[in-house]
Amino acid sequence: GCTGRASSRRASRSCRSRSRHDRGESVADLLVEEAEFKTPQRYAQGRQGVADLLISLAYQRREKRREARHFGGNVTIDSMGDGNYRVRSLVVVIALDATAQPKGVLNMGDHDDIVTFGADGRCRFVKRTMAPVLQLELIASAAAA
Repeated sequence: GCTGRASSRRASRSCRSRSRHDRGESVADLLVEEAEFKTPQRYAQGRQGVADLLISLAYQRREKRREARHFGGNVTIDSMGDGNYRVRSLVVVIALDATAQPKGVLNMGDHDDIVTFGADGRCRFVKRTMAPVLQLELIASAAAA
């Protein structure tokens, strides 16, 4: 396997390109069998359990007609050996529900991910833990709606 700076670049490139829907991959394809997802509000374990949770959340957002943007920064990648990496980042999400009375949220949180490279060379999530730093409710003005 790769080591040092080259392996961190490889992990960064692979994990940044999480949106693989264009290639026909499912959410479950991005996870190892024993995947874990943990936030203060939600917990799921196992590839299918995590995939089901993430898909359910996506449908809830669609029903609310939620538009969201995600921004990540302060990314650090540390090799844990054996093709595993700890990827930490600060993520900011700004979302607006396009309803009759639009409202939105601004959330900021620390993501602490463990990812791994399988024998096929693909990066998959082992664990994601999210710890909120800031959560604000936003009320859109009539002009912005």
